[in-house]
Amino acid sequence: MSRLEESQFAGVRSEEVPPLLRRESAWSKIRKLLGPVLVVGLFALKFIGKLKFLVLPLLKFLPVLLKSGGSMIFMIWVYAALWGWKWGLGFVLLLLLHECGHLIAAKRFGLKVSAPMFIPFMGAFIALKEAPRNAWIEAGVGIGGPILGSAAALLCHAIGYGLHAPLFIGLAWTAYFLNLFNLTPVGMLDGGRIATALSPWLWVPGLAVLGWIGWTHPNFIIWLVLLMSLPRVFSLFRKRTEEEQRFYEVTPAQRWSMAAMYFGLIAALVFGMHVALDQLAGHGIHPGTPTSRTVVQ
Repeated sequence: MSRLEESQFAGVRSEEVPPLLRRESAWSKIRKLLGPVLVVGLFALKFIGKLKFLVLPLLKFLPVLLKSGGSMIFMIWVYAALWGWKWGLGFVLLLLLHECGHLIAAKRFGLKVSAPMFIPFMGAFIALKEAPRNAWIEAGVGIGGPILGSAAALLCHAIGYGLHAPLFIGLAWTAYFLNLFNLTPVGMLDGGRIATALSPWLWVPGLAVLGWIGWTHPNFIIWLVLLMSLPRVFSLFRKRTEEEQRFYEVTPAQRWSMAAMYFGLIAALVFGMHVALDQLAGHGIHPGTPTSRTVVQ
């Protein structure tokens, strides 16, 4: 509204102002409000346009982040509800680092893999989108997880020892144990994959060890792993095709280097568990007892 129009209607009540002039005044206010918004919007679009090489890949990766991150957050929530948020967060982070070890190894061999997925009380996993080309690659991907997972457990142990924090020592002991369990040479466990480069016949004693653990410590997951391991064990007693024979061909140097990493890692994990157990006992904590996780918090 111009100054002339304002002077004409000075002292006049709003309801007496012609409706057309009232609508123009309201529209003027809307334009003043939308003006800065449009400027900011145009600037944002221009800025995003310059950074589309960064924004588009992030948008493309968003479903993966939501899927992997969502399952991870849900798993933390479940364990936090049972044993406290500190234990839940630390435990899931250690699982994540274990899976990242598989992910890094698979990428180094040029394999396409999925993002880590987390399932409460089952653990975590990554899915290979293409099969390993030979036993050496399968073993390399298999041992990548326990190597990084054991290194993460060692770092956690060192923090717990340095800060006199039994929570970290308890998490380290748990990670040592889980990585050691995964090295059992059977089925689709990490040890079963590693055994392909050593000797597939290691699946037989691995099956026996896992069966003994399942018998002495009944657990649904152990029995599930046992059932899933049977097809691979049965395959040992049939004649291999030429393609299968080529798959299991590894050089002596590869076999010896994998054996050194495998059995060396087992020895290191057993030693780490022993040391962590003694240190926890010094704090009056004994892993496996009903109150142990409550105490370390």
